[in-house]
Amino acid sequence: MRPLPQPGADLGYLFRLAYQHFRALLDSELEDLGLSAQEYGILSVFETRPELSTSELARISQVTRQTMHTSILSLEAAGLVERSARNQRVVLVRPTARGRKCLKTATRRVRVVEHAALADLSREDERTIRAWLANVAALTTGPKKAEAGQKEKS
Repeated sequence: MRPLPQPGADLGYLFRLAYQHFRALLDSELEDLGLSAQEYGILSVFETRPELSTSELARISQVTRQTMHTSILSLEAAGLVERSARNQRVVLVRPTARGRKCLKTATRRVRVVEHAALADLSREDERTIRAWLANVAALTTGPKKAEAGQKEKS
């Protein structure tokens, strides 16, 4: 068993360890469905949208169009999504019936992993962590610009 990281460790290091561990847990839970955590992430976008272009999926997932294209081909080969051309430049992607069923099963499993990760927290702590993670994910300024902005306000 590897040693636990210290809470005072570098924040980037803790983020990386937490992400790697969480993603490994998801991959393990989704493996028998033929999905990786990344593929689940792509399918999960369709919970709120019926179809999207590959470019839109890439922007939402924050990967290149080429990476998304490769992922879509894999999901299509597995029968989980289908593509249709809107015109010569835009290809729309939507989940198949099999893809929606797989997404439903996968989402239940992902929620179990999430619940386990949050099990020791109060509701208030969970809300705080979710809000903080959303804020970190939405950061648009690097540390030097943020520091300069703080100096200007003083």
